[in-house]
Amino acid sequence: MTIAAVLLKLLEDIQFSDEIRLKLKEVIDSAIEVTSNPRDEIDGNQKLLHATLIIAFEKTQELYGESGAKDLHHMPVFLNQSQSQIVWEKDNPDKSILGIGNCARSWEEVFYDICHESLHLLNPATNVIDDDTYVSALEEGCAVKFAEQMYDRYIKPTCDKIPLTSPTRAPSSQYFLAYSAARKIPDDVLKVVRSVFGKFSNINDCKKFSELVDKYVSDIEINELIKPFSYKRKK
Repeated sequence: MTIAAVLLKLLEDIQFSDEIRLKLKEVIDSAIEVTSNPRDEIDGNQKLLHATLIIAFEKTQELYGESGAKDLHHMPVFLNQSQSQIVWEKDNPDKSILGIGNCARSWEEVFYDICHESLHLLNPATNVIDDDTYVSALEEGCAVKFAEQMYDRYIKPTCDKIPLTSPTRAPSSQYFLAYSAARKIPDDVLKVVRSVFGKFSNINDCKKFSELVDKYVSDIEINELIKPFSYKRKK
């Protein structure tokens, strides 16, 4: 299955308006020339990257509530670094851009990373690797959960490769630990959590959070999920 076919399948499963669905289908169908390297700067690749971001971002809002992003650049960019992350537009700190790192080289891996970062676009915290920006383990766990769910449902049936950026490749990593707890919490409960606290990285009442999720995770996991996620900062 090609990435275009994956996106068309996703269009069927997401609650888009008929107008937006038609426009996105036209974008996908018009991506005639597409290469195996998503970094190739050709029109077809650009159209599919744009459609992937819009569709993944809409799915995160469907599952977890509307985004609080002030402004969003609707085209992913490729970063000259290993990790994908949210960055901001130069001279406009309110405009969030989804950046794809060098580890994501195939369409399948780019799809995975766009899904992961789309969760962060719900409440963008830009340049977390450079700055001491607070992001909770819950948010990172949810980002991995969403990416894994999307990959398993839409990519895995025709591709048996595990993305290089998937924490399932590194079960001792803090990403995996955050994911292992967050994955136990149903999406509809996570949507309530985000509605109550405003964002996944704003759990300021441990007792209230516990009341919402203690059917699914232990007290130890609850305490771990509300801790700040520790990134490897650049020096």
